[in-house]
Amino acid sequence: MTEETRAVADLTQRKIEFKLHTYPSEGGPVAAVDVANYMGFSVERLVKTLVTTDHHGGYYVFCLPAANRIDMKKAAQLVGARNLTMLQPEMFEELTGYVHGGCSPFGLKTRLPLWVEENVLKWNTIYISGGRVGLTVEVDPKTLTEQLGAQVGAFTR
Repeated sequence: MTEETRAVADLTQRKIEFKLHTYPSEGGPVAAVDVANYMGFSVERLVKTLVTTDHHGGYYVFCLPAANRIDMKKAAQLVGARNLTMLQPEMFEELTGYVHGGCSPFGLKTRLPLWVEENVLKWNTIYISGGRVGLTVEVDPKTLTEQLGAQVGAFTR
C-alpha cells in the first residue's frame, strides 16, 4: 500500500531511499516519545519536527530527537532572532501543508530554514514523520542536510 502524503511524494521525487512504518492514528500514541515506545523505536532515533516563529515574519523548522526539548534561546541564537516561540496551530497547516502532529521536513508547503540537532546525524537511519499522524518514514539522517539543506546545531536541553 502506498501512502500518498506530501512527504512521501517528496522523498520519491528526490529518489531518497525510505521505509514506511505505520501506527494507529485514532486512539494510538500522540506524543513523540509515546510513538517511539509503541513502535519499539529508540527515542534517540525518532525525530520530531517543530516549527517556530520570531513574530517578525521569520519561520524556522527544527528536527530533534523525540525525548529532547528545544531550547528556544539556543535556537533563536542559531537563527539570529531575538526570541522564538512555537508556531500557533491556526497558522501551522497553512504554512507547512501538514496538520499539527504530522509535520515532516520533507514536502513542506513553504520552504523554510531547517535545522537538525547534531546528535541526530550519528545514526545510520532515523524515524521521522511521513506527513500525517500514524505514519513515519525511516531514512538516512544525512538526507536532511544533503537533500534539504538543513543546517546542523545544538539547540536542545
